[in-house]
Amino acid sequence: MARAKKVKVPEFDRDAWEYLTYAPGHECSACHRPIESLEPVRRGAIDRPSGAPTIVYRHAEKCPGTQTVAA
Repeated sequence: MARAKKVKVPEFDRDAWEYLTYAPGHECSACHRPIESLEPVRRGAIDRPSGAPTIVYRHAEKCPGTQTVAA
């Protein structure tokens, strides 16, 4: 069986994001944690080779899933 090709997710700079919004029920594309209600996120789009762009959301501040705890 043929394996699917791994696709690298592009990095965005702050200017590439469309706007700040709220998106409860979706997940952050960086840390893959669910977005809570009233949690500000940035909305953006990733172009796909076959089809319409995919909408993505990322935490406006540091992602809670990627923060490290100081010892």
